[in-house]
Amino acid sequence: MHDRTPLDGLLEVCDQLRNLQDLASRGARLSEESLHKTRQQVDSLGELVFPMLPGIHQNPAVDELTPQSLLILALLFHGKISGSSEAFSGIQLCGLLMRADLPRSTTLELLAADGSLRAQEWVQCEVTSQGFDPLDSYFRPTPKAINLFWLPAVASTEENPQPATPTEGNQSARDLPRPFSNEGEYLWEIGAWRHICLQRTGALFEVDLIADEPTSRLQELRESAHAKWVDLRRRLAVTPGGRDFGLERLAASHKLGPDHILLIAHMFFAETLDGEIFLAPGECLRLAADHRDDLLQKRHLVSAQGRLRREGLVVADGEESAKMLAVPLCLADWVVERILAGIGRSLKWNQQELEEFLRGDDER
Repeated sequence: MHDRTPLDGLLEVCDQLRNLQDLASRGARLSEESLHKTRQQVDSLGELVFPMLPGIHQNPAVDELTPQSLLILALLFHGKISGSSEAFSGIQLCGLLMRADLPRSTTLELLAADGSLRAQEWVQCEVTSQGFDPLDSYFRPTPKAINLFWLPAVASTEENPQPATPTEGNQSARDLPRPFSNEGEYLWEIGAWRHICLQRTGALFEVDLIADEPTSRLQELRESAHAKWVDLRRRLAVTPGGRDFGLERLAASHKLGPDHILLIAHMFFAETLDGEIFLAPGECLRLAADHRDDLLQKRHLVSAQGRLRREGLVVADGEESAKMLAVPLCLADWVVERILAGIGRSLKWNQQELEEFLRGDDER
């Protein structure tokens, strides 16, 4: 049993806000007890959670951010590691923060062009040409915002310049993520993440999506899926040469998010393990859905204008159809070759090399 961390508690609060917003979007009447409990937890973040996160505690620039601004960044971080949409619109953030009892006018001020989040580059903002800023703008966390909640390496300090020796009273060294031994292990762990996401899809469609509320099993699988993704990224961050893995280089060169990587992994393992070359776009869309609303919001992932098909990573079978979801899809052969290019190559490293890698990553 893993010990719970402040980050676990923060992500649970984000889960609750998203669940409340999901219920509200379906027309459900929200329980006053659930709202009160969630708002109490939100109120405690500034005192009990945020100061306990090393990335926040060690960054003096955070002093200029309010707890409400940090909550916005936490929601964007939560969305990124949960495999949610690549960006949140201002409208979505207003809805989520309203469940935390934050007035929509305050959220708009925080998201405004002259607000600290954008002025100090905590978020990236995409302003739509005909939309109203910030309501119709899309927001992503910048790397320095992500590092507030998850530092990928253990930094040395003046008080403790050397890596701590693991003892019963010292958990930091034992909590260091285990590097991948080779690229094959990494790919099989990606496959394990895909398997959890398949189970999540099954649980999502076990209920009447229009009338019924999400089940506890679905919530558990959501948490398992994003926990697996976080673990993958943490292990990759401490793996020397991990950024040169075929799938990682592919993702970096084409600016792929978690949803894109999940669909590529699904097609790769369906082809490799099950012999299924072509997959229905609707199946891929359902796999990427974490919530009911994702079925409406993530259709771009399988559209001809989406990144995967537009850049040729995924190709359609035969002629285009008037119906986007009617054309079977498969992974391009060159993508499979890129993914498998490094299989069989050993990663040789020792403890000193690992420590040097961690220090170098922290300095970048």
